[in-house]
Amino acid sequence: MSSHSRDVRSRRRFLWSTLRAGCAGLTLPDLLRLRAQSADLAGVEPRGPGKQTAVIQFWLGGGPSQYETFDPKPLAPIEIRGPYGSIASSLPGVAVCDALPLTARVMQQAAVIRSFTHPHDDHFGVARWCLGGRREQTNINGHPSLGSIASRYRGPRQPGMPAYVLLSEDPVMHHHLFDSNGHGYLGVAHSPFTVMHDPYAEGFQHERLKAATSSLELADDLTLARLDDRRSLLAGLDRLPRLLDATRGGVDPFVTQALELVTSARARRAFDLAEEPVATRERYGRHRWGQMALLARRLVEAGVTFVTINTAPDCLRWDWHVSITRENRPQPDPGGPNVGMEHCGPPFDRALAALIEDLAERETCREVLLIVWGEFGRTPKINATGGRDHWPPLGTVLLSGGGLRMGQVIGASNRDGSAPLDRPIGPDDILATLYRHLGIDRTASPLNHQGRPIPLQPEGRVIDELF
Repeated sequence: MSSHSRDVRSRRRFLWSTLRAGCAGLTLPDLLRLRAQSADLAGVEPRGPGKQTAVIQFWLGGGPSQYETFDPKPLAPIEIRGPYGSIASSLPGVAVCDALPLTARVMQQAAVIRSFTHPHDDHFGVARWCLGGRREQTNINGHPSLGSIASRYRGPRQPGMPAYVLLSEDPVMHHHLFDSNGHGYLGVAHSPFTVMHDPYAEGFQHERLKAATSSLELADDLTLARLDDRRSLLAGLDRLPRLLDATRGGVDPFVTQALELVTSARARRAFDLAEEPVATRERYGRHRWGQMALLARRLVEAGVTFVTINTAPDCLRWDWHVSITRENRPQPDPGGPNVGMEHCGPPFDRALAALIEDLAERETCREVLLIVWGEFGRTPKINATGGRDHWPPLGTVLLSGGGLRMGQVIGASNRDGSAPLDRPIGPDDILATLYRHLGIDRTASPLNHQGRPIPLQPEGRVIDELF
C-alpha cells in the first residue's frame, strides 16, 4: 500500500471518529443505517415530514393515588378522604388535592379522566401494558415501548433531533422494569436517547446532562468552517475509485445525515437549559422533576416526537403502602425512593403546573400532548399504617394540550372513589388515543425477532371526547 493510500485512509478514519455516537461502539452513521434497515425489513416506505404532533409522558410509576391528586373526596369520612383536603381549580366544579395548588390554577388547560380502570394489580405487567401495549410480567417477547414505536413510525419532527428521549433517574431497584421504556424487537436504532440522574441528589445534575449529550458536540478543534472543509474532503475521497465500495457510487447518505446532525445547532441548543431565562427555570423549580419537565418542553419544541419523564429510580416512586404523607419503608439503598406526598407533592406540583401552562401558551407546542399517569389508583380506605395499597378498579389520568379538547372531566367515580360511576377507560383506550394523536396506524404489524408480524395495538377505543 502506498503512503498516499495510507494517508487517505487515515484521514477517513479521523472523519469517521468525529461522527462517533457513543452508543455501544456504534457510529452515528451506523445508527442511521440501522434505523433505515429496520424500516426496510417491515416494508415501510421512507418517511416524509408527516404530522407534527408530539407526546410528553409524565410517568408516575408505582400508582399515584386518585385522592391525593385529581379526584379527592372531601365529603367522605377521614379514613377514605385521607390526610389531605381539596382545593377548587380553575376548571369549574372540579377540585384537586390541596397539595397541588399551582396545578389547580391551570386545570382549565387539562382534561381529567376519573374512570381509569382495569383488573390487574401487578406493577410489572401493568407498567408494560401502559408503556408499550402488552401486559407481561417480563419482556421476554421484546415488545417495544410507545416511544420506540413513535421513533420507528414517525421519526423526529425536525432533522437533526432524536425521535425519542427518556429523562429518568438511575435505577436502584427493579432494573428489569426499565426495559418497558426500551426498543424491544424494533432494534437499537429506536432506543431512547437517555439522560439519567442520581435519585438521591436533590438538585438537577447538569454534569449528567452534559455527559449524556457530549456525543452531540463537535470536537474541540472542529469549527463549522473546518467541518465544511472535511465534508468536501469526504466527497473527494469518495470520488477516488479505489476507495469506493462496490455497492455505492458517491457519498454514503448515512454519513451525510450524520454530518448534518453534528453540524446542526438544534440538538445541542435544545439540551442546553442555560438557553432558558432564569425566571423560567425558577418557575419549573430547581429540582430534578422541574428541570426535566422544562427540558422535555425544550426537546419537543426543537423537534423530538416522544419524551418520557420517569419519576422513579425503582419505577415505583408513587407506591405508598406505609404512609401517604411520609412513606419510609426500608430500602436497599439509603434514602429510599418511596417518600410520600410531603416530599413528592411540591416538586410535582410546580413542574406539572409550569409544563401545562407553557404548552398552552407556546405556539410551537400547540400539537404537543402531555399525559400524566401510572399503573393504577390506590385503595379507598387508608390502611393501618397510614398508606394506601394497589387499587386497579379506579385511578386518574391527566391530559393537556395537543390541540385536543381540554377543560373537561371524562368519566366519573363513585362517592368513595372505589369504582367508575360511568365511562370506564382502560390502558388500551389511552394508548389508542395516543396512537391517533401521533398519527400512527396501530394496526401496523412490524416483525418481531422470530419474523412474526405483531400488531402494534390490537385492542382499545379512542377517547372521542378529546377529538
